[in-house]
Amino acid sequence: MNRPVFRTSLACALLLALSLASHAGADTLQPDPAKAARGKALAEANCAECHAIDLQGASAHRVAPPFWMMSERVPVDAIAEMLLTKATPRHSDMPHFEMSADQAEALAAWIAWVQPVAHGRRFLEQTCAGCHAIDASGESPHLGAPPLREVYRLYPIDALEEGFSEGIVTGHPDMPVIHMTPVQVSDVIAYLASIRPR
Repeated sequence: MNRPVFRTSLACALLLALSLASHAGADTLQPDPAKAARGKALAEANCAECHAIDLQGASAHRVAPPFWMMSERVPVDAIAEMLLTKATPRHSDMPHFEMSADQAEALAAWIAWVQPVAHGRRFLEQTCAGCHAIDASGESPHLGAPPLREVYRLYPIDALEEGFSEGIVTGHPDMPVIHMTPVQVSDVIAYLASIRPR
C-alpha cells in the first residue's frame, strides 16, 4: 500500500463523511479486539500524522477529526463502506488511496473501539460487570448491586462525575474502591447516559 496516498485519501474520506453526515449520536458498536488491533496498527502507520487516533487528544492537522469524536457526526459502522467507496471531501489535502475490505473493516473497528460510549462500556465490563448489570436490561449478578442503568435515578450526574473522579467508596463490604482517569470518567458517563431509562 502506498502510504502517502493511503494517508491523504483516508483523511479525505473521513472528512467527507463528517461533513455530510448529521449527528449520529452514541454508537455502542463493540468491535472484535483482534480486528481493532489491526486497525490501530494501520492508523498508526497511515493516519496518526494528521489524526488523533487514540481515546483522547487533538489532531495534528487542523481539519482532521480525532478518531474518538467520529461518532458525533457519522455512525462508525458506516466508516468501512465510506473508505471502500473512496468518499473524498471537497478540499484537496488528501491524496487518493487503495485499501482492501479487510483493511477498511479493521480501521473502522479501531475507530469504533476508541469511541467514548464503547470505551465506557468496556471499562464497566472489565471492572463492574461481575456484580452490576451494565446493559439497558437485565439483573445484576450480585444481590444488592444496583443495575448501573439506574444510577441516574440514585445520584445526580454531578455527584457521579465527582465520585468517579475521586474514587468510588461505599459502605458495602463487597464493593471495591475503584479509581478512574478523567477519560474513563467521561466515557463511563457517556455510556451510562446511553443506557439510562427514558
